[in-house]
Amino acid sequence: MTDSDTPSIVDVLRSDHASITELFTEPRLTDPDEHGTALREQLVTELVRHFVAEEQYLLPELRERVTDGRAVADAAFARDRGIEKQLRALEHDHDAQRLAQIVAEVRTAFAAHASEQDGEFQALTASTPPERLAELGLDALGAEQLAPTRPRSIAPESAAASKVTSLVEGYLDKARDYYSRRGVDPDTDRLAE
Repeated sequence: MTDSDTPSIVDVLRSDHASITELFTEPRLTDPDEHGTALREQLVTELVRHFVAEEQYLLPELRERVTDGRAVADAAFARDRGIEKQLRALEHDHDAQRLAQIVAEVRTAFAAHASEQDGEFQALTASTPPERLAELGLDALGAEQLAPTRPRSIAPESAAASKVTSLVEGYLDKARDYYSRRGVDPDTDRLAE
């Protein structure tokens, strides 16, 4: 049983949309220096975690509860995988101009993602009991904590397969991130020394 303070899956994913959109406004996001790299790594991590939560909990629910849910979920999966493929380009060194171009492309694709999802959220909310939405919200938050932090080479459409591969990839990514100091802002890292 969940209480009324538990965020629904719609609340969780909309909050993700807001925080990711905010990251896109960071003025140093396209800087080719260490600070820009840390910001882009943070952006990639947040996007991948968001997509994992959607694949594991939102899309299966859309398939089951919404009219034409299978088609809606399949289109959303393809859209999100396309964005995740674009993220791979942010994992490499580029000059500021190329970084600005890649970030602009990802920003545009993500804005379309968020806009399209508003309709999906409305349909899901209309067809799903609030208790179920809250349960899915907790599940989505858990999935984000265990998710990979880098663009995935494989993202199974099956929620069950996604849970297994994401758990393994997430563990490996977090270990790599820790030892490589990925996502750590060099300015704050120097202050800690």
